[in-house]
Amino acid sequence: MKHVSVALLGLILVVAVRATAQQNPRPPQSLDMLPPGPGRDATIKVCSGCHNVGIVASLRLTRDGWAGVVKDMVKEGATGTDQEIAQVIEYLSANFLGESPRPINVNTAPAIDLESVIGLLRSEARALINYREKTPCKAIEDLKKVPGLDFKKIEAARDRIVCL
Repeated sequence: MKHVSVALLGLILVVAVRATAQQNPRPPQSLDMLPPGPGRDATIKVCSGCHNVGIVASLRLTRDGWAGVVKDMVKEGATGTDQEIAQVIEYLSANFLGESPRPINVNTAPAIDLESVIGLLRSEARALINYREKTPCKAIEDLKKVPGLDFKKIEAARDRIVCL
């Protein structure tokens, strides 16, 4: 009888721990890569709806570069108040500042860079990658031929992309 009580107590403990974990899930480890500071919570709120916000830890852009990326993300559906959007730009500029915008080579960039820096949808990034495997880009205008790619996004990001 004592063994049954111990087993029952163990089962209750496992269920309680799982219920607590579901109510208070630990944030993904990539969030640990975002340093504390003003605007961190707004960045997580605004950016995590579409992609893993840990991606910003690998990018270094100027303030204008971050403002452009955030503007593109808002166009793609990221939501937040004007104040939250401003906080995101300030946070990213303060914590992930680069000397100049890093251009993305569309012939070698991974999908996550095509999405986060240029603002492509996953389907557009996939279409571009499939296209470049057969026909590498020699000039930005070559990307007009990519089926399923909104070339207006390429135009808007022209200063952040290269074909090498």
